[in-house]
Amino acid sequence: MPNLFKIEFVQGKTDASDYGQVKHSLVDTLTNRVIISLTVSGDKLQSVSNYSREPKRLEFEVFTTTWINENIMSGDNEHTRYISHFEVKAYRDEVLFFMGIIDTSLLSYDVSSGVLKFVCYDKIKLLSVFSDLTHYYGLTAGYEPIWILGYFLQDIQQTIPINIPYLNQFAMPSLNIPSGSPLTLVHVDYDDIRRFPDQPGGWTYSYHNSGWPAPYNGFSVDVLSNTITFVFAHKVHIEATYPSPATTKYQGRYRGRIYRYYNAICPVVSEYDAKTDWADDTQTLDNAYNEMLSWFQDNGINQSTLMSGLSGLASLDGHSYSSGHNINHYVEAQCYGNILPSKIQPGKSYETFKQEDTENLKVLQAILLLYNATIYADAAGRIIMKNKDAYSANVIDIEDNDVVSFTVKRGHQEAPDISLLEIMAGDTSHLKDLIKNNLIGFHDSKWSCEATIDQIGKYTLALQSRIQIKGVVYAIIEIERDHIKDEYKVKAWRL
Repeated sequence: MPNLFKIEFVQGKTDASDYGQVKHSLVDTLTNRVIISLTVSGDKLQSVSNYSREPKRLEFEVFTTTWINENIMSGDNEHTRYISHFEVKAYRDEVLFFMGIIDTSLLSYDVSSGVLKFVCYDKIKLLSVFSDLTHYYGLTAGYEPIWILGYFLQDIQQTIPINIPYLNQFAMPSLNIPSGSPLTLVHVDYDDIRRFPDQPGGWTYSYHNSGWPAPYNGFSVDVLSNTITFVFAHKVHIEATYPSPATTKYQGRYRGRIYRYYNAICPVVSEYDAKTDWADDTQTLDNAYNEMLSWFQDNGINQSTLMSGLSGLASLDGHSYSSGHNINHYVEAQCYGNILPSKIQPGKSYETFKQEDTENLKVLQAILLLYNATIYADAAGRIIMKNKDAYSANVIDIEDNDVVSFTVKRGHQEAPDISLLEIMAGDTSHLKDLIKNNLIGFHDSKWSCEATIDQIGKYTLALQSRIQIKGVVYAIIEIERDHIKDEYKVKAWRL
């Protein structure tokens, strides 16, 4: 192949009358190499913690032209933050291999030679450039993962007139907890409020029948808001009698708990504990009981739901919940099944019921971590969201003669930054533990290979392609194309 390059400068400002038009081209021919040098960084699956590496980067050197001087060097055609209105398309032998933005802050011009160096990035770069953008996440039932990416890109496009295409190739994964070993979400002790005073001093204690023999507890499901709530309530009335002179006293003890779950297993907890003084009649106890009912009402649980609307078993969005009771001691709530939510509820507005904006980038990082997903840009510049383990169906056999170099080694585990999940609504402690173990299990001690493969035109390789080298199948996680040497450099996991 002649190995000829072409660079097109395309109007990328969406509100321009010439949007999408090729405004200038630099074209190699067999007799005239216009592009002095060109390098492009490799495609990489994001690491465990995500966003620890730069997006794909294209660098090339050319002699300046009148059009470049007037439209690039002048600085007159730029969005904010040093992003040119003009985007770059790069071709090798008429095959598109890169489309992205020009970072004008990195332009480097050698006056003595007249050579200008361009640095371009795929549009994933915009996510870090606009990392300060925030969004109000207020959809009651939550957001599908691709919506998080879409809203972020939409917010960027509302800041500057630019088109950021994206594509969803993400499939919802599962992280199953077996029913035989459920995750304990809640443990509420109540034996302490049933306990009689340690030093009776002649008093005799018993449970008055105006109290409850056992607590009310169970689940309430709200499908529309995609939340499940575990409720606990108990009313204990103690009667104390003294023989001489004959005296009777009463004390009320009350405990309420509300665990409202977002993101499947992330609770927002409300607690109520009260105890009356010793009273001569039960009227004081009735007043205290009504105060507890008012507290439940204020927190969205009415008396009817409390007394007759709770269930010991519940399910929502593929998650199953159950409760257990050790009589006179404690109750527990447990969860099993796929604990990954199909929609997430990011930010703290779900907890405070106030409009609070949340950083877009942190939410995107959290979902990529949660679902073990990745984003990358294809040759046409589209940002693709995809599962990390979504390997190609076909296996490409690499002939031994085309393997220039080949080494195999054991991978080193990277500790995931689980704190990213704290951007989600609710207490994420359970979720962080499960996701950390899941990611360590996925990445831990993988065997990998690093190979240099000859003849780019002979093999169509990309991220997540499955290749066979010397009889062993691998999945590509990093790939770099050296168009000058006509070879691939790949890093791949052994399957």
